Amino acid sequence: MSPSRKKDPSDTNRRSSIKDGKNDRALRNGASEPFIVRERSATKRSMKLTLKPNWEEIEKVRNSSSEFFRSHGFHGDAVNALTMVISELIENGIKYGNFKAPGNKVILTIHVGSRVVTVEVVNPVDETAYNHLKRLDRTIQWIRGYQDPFQAYTERIRAVSKKPLRDEESGLGLVRIAYEGKSILDFFVGDDNILNVSAVSILEEDIRR
Repeated sequence: MSPSRKKDPSDTNRRSSIKDGKNDRALRNGASEPFIVRERSATKRSMKLTLKPNWEEIEKVRNSSSEFFRSHGFHGDAVNALTMVISELIENGIKYGNFKAPGNKVILTIHVGSRVVTVEVVNPVDETAYNHLKRLDRTIQWIRGYQDPFQAYTERIRAVSKKPLRDEESGLGLVRIAYEGKSILDFFVGDDNILNVSAVSILEEDIRR
């Protein structure tokens, strides 16, 4: 298959700088006002879950991730928004992933940094996902074209309201991630046809206290 984006060698360094909160310009570009973190618990900063490609897994992941975020001082709307981000990415991974081989899974990684929360969902894809990858790339670039994700959100709501209810390819989930989840979206497809989609949410303050 010919995925729309291949992994760039610089991605590793770029992603590391985002996780450490060093790339301030990238964090400010295309994201809403940051979340407020009230306190920090002395727990591990990352959580990794390997999921079966079943819809029933989503609620379990929501519960586990909610507990993880609360252990790091997140409350209320912030927990709801971040678990929404996770749900949307996992749903896409299950919907468009290639799970023909018995060992193929969806892998979720959450990392709470000093200034950002990074959510990464990884799953295998094949040639049948080509159109999805093109839409994914097109939608992310479209969202980045707006200075404020709220503008993209309202535009997409208007467009969705004019479409048939059966239309499942509105891209609204990605726009919700950008606006409600205050996140910067990115993705790449590795040479082994593994799709990695990430959402980086900005925190208002350094939580290392």
